[in-house]
Amino acid sequence: VILVGTLLAAAGWAVVRRRRGAVARQAALARMNAELEHRVAERTEDLNRSNVALAAEIIERESAEDRVRRLRDDLAQANRLSILGQIAAGVGHEINQPLAAIRAYAETGAQLIDGGHTPAARDNLSEIVRVTERIGAITQMLRGFARRGTGATRPVAVDEAIEGALSLLSGRIRDAGARIERAPIAPGLAALAGRIRLEQVLVNLLQNALDALRDHADPRIGISVGTTPTTVTINVRDNGTGLSPEAQGNLFIPFATTKVTGLGLGLVISGDIAREFGGDLRLEPDDGPGASFTLELPRAP
Repeated sequence: VILVGTLLAAAGWAVVRRRRGAVARQAALARMNAELEHRVAERTEDLNRSNVALAAEIIERESAEDRVRRLRDDLAQANRLSILGQIAAGVGHEINQPLAAIRAYAETGAQLIDGGHTPAARDNLSEIVRVTERIGAITQMLRGFARRGTGATRPVAVDEAIEGALSLLSGRIRDAGARIERAPIAPGLAALAGRIRLEQVLVNLLQNALDALRDHADPRIGISVGTTPTTVTINVRDNGTGLSPEAQGNLFIPFATTKVTGLGLGLVISGDIAREFGGDLRLEPDDGPGASFTLELPRAP
């Protein structure tokens, strides 16, 4: 009987101890769960704060990038308008000549009509139409150049872009007595760019060449085009005095200029435009008289 009681007591004590152990383990597990939930909540709150801060930083950075793009576009537009101001006198001469021709054709046309020379008068009228078309082409070109260019790229005929830039500067080129030497271009050759902004880069390069040739005895500007399967390069070279090592090092630094009235932004803006096209603008190593710049662009398929 004593042995049975002892065994029952021991069994009861074992059951009680197991229950206490189970309770203790449950309590410990509950504490662990509570601690884990607390840490998860803290970590979630930290992540939420980080996400909010990251989202705010992304918005701020995108806003800053938008401001930079707008500023770059505004500078490019200001550069185009500055170019138009510089070439206004030359363009005025280009328009005054056709206007004088129109007046002459009209006056002689009236005399021909009075004299009964109708076919000759008709020829004068045809010439007036042709000359007015020339004036319209000049003004249309100026309006197009003054417009704000878009960031989109598309195939642009290289020869047409070069011709447009030369037309815009035709008055200044004539006044400078500069000879333009153009190498032949493969028919249909096109680059991925924007027409207005490409002409802007070319006008900047040509204007710099004309500035370098001021008072030069034999001013010449060479324009050549090269290709690879994936790129088009347009080289503009003058036979001026060239650039000093200091000027070469500061070429693409804003507001660094060797010109008395220049702002030092033309090449900076041109370089930015070239990179927006996926290309590059660089000064070639000094291998002769004058300066040589190469504009590299993606080749249109």
